[in-house]
Amino acid sequence: MIFQTKSMKIKENKRLSVINITLEDLSIKESYAIWKSSLDASKEITNVSAREMANKFQFTPGQVKSAIKEAKSLWYKNGCKLLKEKDLCKCAYAQSISKISDKAVLIRPAHKWDDLVLAESEKEMIRSACDQIKYRHIVYDEWGMSSRILYGKGLSMLFAGPPGTGKTMAAQVVANELGLEMYKTDLSQIVSKYIGETEKNLSDLFSEAKKSNVILFFDETDAILGKRTEVKDSHDKNANIETSYLLQKMEEYDGITIMTTNYLENIDQAFFRRINYVVHFAFPNAAAREKIWKNIFPKKMPVNPDIDFKYLSENFEISGGSIKNIAINTAFMAARNSDNVKMEYILKSIIYELKKQGNTLIKDDLGEYAYLL
Repeated sequence: MIFQTKSMKIKENKRLSVINITLEDLSIKESYAIWKSSLDASKEITNVSAREMANKFQFTPGQVKSAIKEAKSLWYKNGCKLLKEKDLCKCAYAQSISKISDKAVLIRPAHKWDDLVLAESEKEMIRSACDQIKYRHIVYDEWGMSSRILYGKGLSMLFAGPPGTGKTMAAQVVANELGLEMYKTDLSQIVSKYIGETEKNLSDLFSEAKKSNVILFFDETDAILGKRTEVKDSHDKNANIETSYLLQKMEEYDGITIMTTNYLENIDQAFFRRINYVVHFAFPNAAAREKIWKNIFPKKMPVNPDIDFKYLSENFEISGGSIKNIAINTAFMAARNSDNVKMEYILKSIIYELKKQGNTLIKDDLGEYAYLL
């Protein structure tokens, strides 16, 4: 007998009878019971909470069993040391049968909260968003909120601000905080000029994401979340339909969707009610820039102690993204010369970065540090 989840029909031939029976997706409560049973029987390998795993992975019993089996192998390989949550999540992701990698690119998160230079109020908003995943079992199951919210239990966030202000970094922080994989979607491959094709692509993408239990990351969504236009022809009508369809799929998705935009004013105000959190990323002021400068170089990198970060932050109004580019270029200058990172190399890299942006910086503009060039 073969069980399937989409339809119910009976097919017979001389050798085989197949019965397809519709099975509903497991609730978080049911998923928790399965994870708890499996983890209770494997206490020697990990003390990770079954609640945490159930909130992130709504697996079938077979997938949970396979994940635990994989975890035991990893436990032996690591010398029988207790597995951490990230280890168990890795074993869980190994059970994925999704083809999400055909439609999006895996982003390996490298950033944590301390790396994120952002107003504390906005950081707190992102933390609150993460709580909707961490404590969903309490709100929806133990407190019965699932009886009131039958639709739209997923989490959607829109990060808005100028280029280079840390929107992609913040998405990585969320992925790291929750221990989830994040896939970046190229909207140019999703949006199609052919009527109905964009909706099909979005449907396939969210379907694969559901199988994978991943965060979907849409970068620069202005192209599809722009203000709705007056319908003058079939193209206008189709564009409005595509936008509504994306928001619909986000609401249906029980996982996390993160979008970014450089131009919040271009987003239709009517869409905000369907997005859980809108986080604003401001262009960094001098104090924020100084913090970015001080954090940008790894501890292993040989940096001269006399680097004047205060001067750099007060005299060059640039974004965090530009500071990152400057730091990378500076590091390679130092490596080429078998030298430490110096003020001289940083200033040269700043000139290159500003020139790239169409701005000219001459030696006299550097004031007390003009002698270095």
